[in-house]
Amino acid sequence: MTELSRITEHMEIIGADGVHVGTVDKVDGDRIKLVKADSGSHGGHHHYVPAGLVADIEGNKVRLSAKGDVAILFEEEQGGEPLGEQSLFTWRNIGIGAAAAAVAVAAGAVTWRRRSGGED
Repeated sequence: MTELSRITEHMEIIGADGVHVGTVDKVDGDRIKLVKADSGSHGGHHHYVPAGLVADIEGNKVRLSAKGDVAILFEEEQGGEPLGEQSLFTWRNIGIGAAAAAVAVAAGAVTWRRRSGGED
């Protein structure tokens, strides 16, 4: 792992593919605190990147070991919880929605068969 003391304020954080992930506010323990402007769809507060994702420091850039689109999935809230837990589109919520849709379709099929004179 790269030495965190080399990471300074305003360095750009990029994914392994060179895509912008964020800008360093400061190193906070074993995480990198991003500036609020890089907080994505629910800004207004800081997000954090685990230091374990840092692959290298190249000039004024912190390169992560994951591609940019994957690296943002590892961002955390201040308390350490994943960003996904705050979203409506978590895998848990998607699973619950799919199960509810399946029940609704099954109930509709039973109703349709009754109305059309079919058997249950």
